[in-house]
Amino acid sequence: MKSFLLESNSIKKNLFWLMALSFLIRTMLAWILDLGSNEAYYWTYGKFPELSHIDHPPMIGWIIQLFTVNLAYESELTLRLASIIIGTINTWIVFIIGRRIKNDRTGLYAAILYTASFYCSIFAGTFINPDTPQTLFILLSIYFLHEGIIIKYETCEETRTLCRQALLLAGIFLGLAMLSKYSSFLIWAGAFVYILSSNRKLLKEPFLYLAVFITSLFLFPVLIWNIETNFISFEFQSSRLPMNINNFNLLQFLKSIGLVMIYNNPVSIIIFAFAIARFRKDKFMTESQYKLLLSLSLPFILFFTAVSLFSEVKSNWSAPGFFPLMFIAAAYLEKNRKQDFVNPKTIPSPLSNSLLFLLLTMFLSFTHYFSGLLVPDFKVDKTERIGNHDFTLEFFGWRTLSNEFREIRERDLKDNIMSENSFILSSDWANAAHSDFYLASPNKMIVKTIGEIEDTRKYAWITGEHGTFKYGESAYYIESSRDFPNAENLAGQYFSEYQKIKSIYIKKLGKPVLRFNIYRLKNLNRIPDRKLSSFTKY
Repeated sequence: MKSFLLESNSIKKNLFWLMALSFLIRTMLAWILDLGSNEAYYWTYGKFPELSHIDHPPMIGWIIQLFTVNLAYESELTLRLASIIIGTINTWIVFIIGRRIKNDRTGLYAAILYTASFYCSIFAGTFINPDTPQTLFILLSIYFLHEGIIIKYETCEETRTLCRQALLLAGIFLGLAMLSKYSSFLIWAGAFVYILSSNRKLLKEPFLYLAVFITSLFLFPVLIWNIETNFISFEFQSSRLPMNINNFNLLQFLKSIGLVMIYNNPVSIIIFAFAIARFRKDKFMTESQYKLLLSLSLPFILFFTAVSLFSEVKSNWSAPGFFPLMFIAAAYLEKNRKQDFVNPKTIPSPLSNSLLFLLLTMFLSFTHYFSGLLVPDFKVDKTERIGNHDFTLEFFGWRTLSNEFREIRERDLKDNIMSENSFILSSDWANAAHSDFYLASPNKMIVKTIGEIEDTRKYAWITGEHGTFKYGESAYYIESSRDFPNAENLAGQYFSEYQKIKSIYIKKLGKPVLRFNIYRLKNLNRIPDRKLSSFTKY
């Protein structure tokens, strides 16, 4: 008994240090890195709240509002605070699920696998995006589905009430997950795969269908918003998943597989595969648990893998499908620790290697972020897309640009070159969001966009909220060398006068890695077509 308590305390101590160190590292990253375009874009969800949005449900906007005290505190760190805190909570939940499946050590191993995932620790655990709340609610739904379907239902008749309660709670959390990302419905798909294949008695349980109904109720605000906008968000999402045989692209598929492995840690994926292959021989958890976890995993992984054969698939889309596999792998490592490892008190070497891969990847990325040495730019012609192949530049240089633009704006106002009502013009959502957060908002300006709704997204609504366009208006246009749009062509269509003010070079180790061109656009003489300038439900 004493030995058990000592081991349990040791495991919880290790868990504490895992959570604490992860929290500190992610907080440091959140403080240092500029916002990515997606993060700045989701900031607009909090700034301009709606019942839903063209590309996502409303949850991420509500989360941002909550953690920034309704945007009273706006900075890179405060916007990302939700991800840091939720990511830490998620690690604890993973431990609890693993402990519930088997024991404390299984929980610790699962928590390590969760932390070792680039997706879990960095993408959803540091950067602010819809995956942040989705991970929390999916993990909670996995816990209660395991409780309801395995622990409480299959034990004895006396626990059926607890089973029903667990199913209802799973329905609630999956509803909240659906308000985060639509793909969360695949968890219910996985649950029914298990029920149909392994436990059809549950089909007679009315609380199962009540739980599904509760999940669907959470989509009511999304439905209302889409009715008012001719189901534009459903149209937008379906356009991102074309399943046309003519679009078959093997190279794109292989690229997608490679990125998914990096996102979810290739060392961990090898552990997952090995654990699945060894289940029949080792029986390191009950068969019901194994089948349920595998069923919850496969719809996410198989669906987006199939889509990647015909369309570009983001690496994070399938990532929640790897959560259940963490518990399978953790249970396997826990059972085999004495046979496979000299010292059972230490972290198994596969887990150490998984953490090492994450730390090495972070070290190389962080080194490159400040130096730019890992992606050399051999281009001589400065008119080319400087920094086009360096994804880290999405998080670099915007604070420098903000300071430069503030000086230009103050000088233009002082010299009466531009009016107080001048705005920042953009032609796509990413540039608009970055410009809004770093340039417009600090200078009490607004951002308007011209472009197809697929390119401008929520800014089509924001532009409408700002009153679209008026003759005689003036604007600034910021052109990035990573995107390299034809600013002069856009300006020439709508403004009678335009002028490049300045080229600002962002440098690493004294070498230019990114260029911003700033333009003045004067006297709007053509009002853009409504479909290119605004979208309102009125």
